[in-house]
Amino acid sequence: MRKIPELKTPLKLSIALTLIALLIAVAFLSIHIGGGGQNVLNEAVEGGEYALKAVGRSYESLMHFVQENQTQAEELLKAARTSVDNAKAKLTSAGRTEDQYTLRMVENYKIISGASEVMAQGVDNLLTISDSLQNALDYYSQGEYEMASQQASQGLDVLTPLLTDLKEWNSSLDGLNYNSIASGHRDRVKHAVSQYRGEHEIYFQYILLLRSLLEGKDYLETRELIDEKLRQLQSAIANEDYETAQRLRQEISELLQTLKDPKYENATTTASKLNPELLEGNAFDVSLDLKTRLKNLKGIQEFENYLQSLEKFVEALSYLAQENPDPQAAEKSANEGIGILEQALELSDPELQKLYTGLGEAYNSLLMRIKGQPDLG
Repeated sequence: MRKIPELKTPLKLSIALTLIALLIAVAFLSIHIGGGGQNVLNEAVEGGEYALKAVGRSYESLMHFVQENQTQAEELLKAARTSVDNAKAKLTSAGRTEDQYTLRMVENYKIISGASEVMAQGVDNLLTISDSLQNALDYYSQGEYEMASQQASQGLDVLTPLLTDLKEWNSSLDGLNYNSIASGHRDRVKHAVSQYRGEHEIYFQYILLLRSLLEGKDYLETRELIDEKLRQLQSAIANEDYETAQRLRQEISELLQTLKDPKYENATTTASKLNPELLEGNAFDVSLDLKTRLKNLKGIQEFENYLQSLEKFVEALSYLAQENPDPQAAEKSANEGIGILEQALELSDPELQKLYTGLGEAYNSLLMRIKGQPDLG
């Protein structure tokens, strides 16, 4: 009888140990399950972090390309694509959960990741056409507009197709739900959206630049003739050859008329959309020059007003150059010419501003000469 109690004690101990083991197992499973959910959420946030880094690196890469630093642009592009790949992997893994909040977060970060991938492709396209772009700009600067247009066409073949994706992802970014984005990321997401749209606009500026070179070839060749005749006209005035000056002025006027042809409308409309301030280096210089030289109908009319005023200026000089000078007729012509200049309000064209200002100063000197006052200029 004394052995029975001795058997009960180990049995109780065994049962107690079994219960403790079960409790530990349940606790372990609870921790494991809860930790798994947290891990999935962490993966979603990490995926978002990689996506935001990809956007930032793509934008930095573009800025280096704009600054004509291709080596740095290429290095940052590689880093951007690595971030895109990491973002995809994390977001794909996090997307296997059934937790609705995590899934909504993943969908938002996937939009940012997709946008960053398009940004990277945009920079890659620009790097791909870098030689064609530079050749086109160089040919333009040399006045070889046919060659410039050929190089521009090659660049456009690479750049243009991506515009559709850029627009689609731009719309997708409008649909972001900031409530389903980690709170620490929300301001950065807004900044990333701004960077995406900034890159979209700069990318489009390169397309506009190349389109202007392609579509504006014939217009630019006519402008070359106008510019040359304008230089000859100024030389004729300086040499007091007023008859030749008037002939050249008439020839320039006729050439300007040809630029009103509707066939040039695409080129002038494209050039009017150029924003040189978004570009740098040679691209900035050519963009500004194209925007100035490819004048629309309003710009041509303002150029014609300048020529009409210039006609009066030459007329006034002719009256003073006669064997019997006629100061009164010269003054009348000068005042009429000044009146024509004053009709132009708020000129935004830098080329015309320079021409108008120069002619206005010439009129002031002419009037002082007519009135017998010393020329202060």
